[in-house]
Amino acid sequence: MTAAVPFSRAARPEAEPGDAERPPRELMALPGLYRDVRRWRLVEVRLGGRWRPGLLTVWRRPPGSSVWVVHVRWAEDTDSAEPSWGWFLYSERTIRPLPEPGGRAPAAAPFLGAWRDAAPVPAELAGPPGADGDVHRWQLVWIRTGGRWCSGTVTARRRLGERWIAHVRWGEDRQVAWVVMDGATVQPVPVGDPPAGPDRSGTPADTAAGRASEAR
Repeated sequence: MTAAVPFSRAARPEAEPGDAERPPRELMALPGLYRDVRRWRLVEVRLGGRWRPGLLTVWRRPPGSSVWVVHVRWAEDTDSAEPSWGWFLYSERTIRPLPEPGGRAPAAAPFLGAWRDAAPVPAELAGPPGADGDVHRWQLVWIRTGGRWCSGTVTARRRLGERWIAHVRWGEDRQVAWVVMDGATVQPVPVGDPPAGPDRSGTPADTAAGRASEAR
């Protein structure tokens, strides 16, 4: 809150040169139907003069516009005055995909040199999140499922016997499960300035329509 106006949020920090550009209010308020493509992808967004990992959740094409506006979340919503998400004009110079985990699968069991999916924990064994003993922590992660890496978030962790398990959401928030935190099939995104890989995601217009769910 600011000292001048009670219960008001602090002013948004001034953008640094090279930061991701926020869309004009007029662009986001155009009358007509918006084309929203909901597709989760872990990215880095340029904010405050540095790269910040985040989760791109929505591509938006305003009515009559030729530009894409994207929604990126980099933190959980809290009572803090610090922003946790934003809409930005898409540009490869300021928003770039994070590289998927590389390297070979672990040689030790149960992998034996071959990747396998994250191990789910039965709901009747884990129960819902929010129980006593849960460690509430929002975190960006890669999760191995369906034979590929997917962008996701962890919302809680819990000790189950001798193992840690995590409550993970992925698949445009349509998939959610407790999975075993084995250090391989669920990999947290490091906070810092890691180099980004080549952009293999593209805009929604560049990818197969079957991979997107559109809301009008």
